[in-house]
Parts: sequence; C-alpha cells; structure tokens
Amino acid sequence: MMNVDLTSRQREIITSAVHAVQQRIRWKPGKGVEHLKTRMHYGHLPSNASIVDYHAIITSVVSADQAELYVFKWRNDLYPTIVAEYEDIIWLVMFSESGILETAFPPTDPEEYLSDSRFYYLG
Repeated sequence: MMNVDLTSRQREIITSAVHAVQQRIRWKPGKGVEHLKTRMHYGHLPSNASIVDYHAIITSVVSADQAELYVFKWRNDLYPTIVAEYEDIIWLVMFSESGILETAFPPTDPEEYLSDSRFYYLG
C-alpha cells in the first residue's frame, strides 16, 4: 500500500463523497438488491437479511469513529473506500466519487485485500 499525492480538488471530491455516503446509501439502479443477494450467497449476511439490514451495516461502517479511509485508484477514477469493524468483523465499503456505492463486504483477509497496489491509505 503506497501513499498517493492528491490534488486539493481530489481531496474535496473524496470528502464530499464520504459525506454523501454517510448521509444516504445510494446504489446504481437495481444494484443494492443484487449485492444483498451476493452477500447472502457468500454467507456474509443471513438468508433472511433485508436491504435495510445491509444498509444498517454499511451506515455503521461509514460512520464508525475508528474507520480508516483508503482510495482505490482505477485508471483515472478514484473510489473512496471506508474500512471498519462491524460486530467484530472488518467490512469494506467502496463508492464512487459521487457517493454511489460500488460494493460493501467483509474481505476474507482484509490486510491482504488492501495490500493491492491500487489501494492508497489516506487515514
């Protein structure tokens, strides 16, 4: 994991995206339910979990006092990523610069997952 030099404008965009996700969980149309089903399939959520349950976990993670902020760099895009514990399990929430969720899940090995060279630790 390397440091990344961000412009002040990029920092503003990331800050705005974090605030947007903390205020309201938004997915691309149809993707929230699709991701919910995927999390249930992998056993990350119980089979009777609802989108409300999934959103509660996401809200807890993005609002956690001990949350860590990363940015995932893909081509020319930055994807802010918040990592925090939820019920003793590390969850990762990744979203776009506009605050639209991309994914939210508990990586099997968070340290290994975040060691990908495209992740940059911000604090």
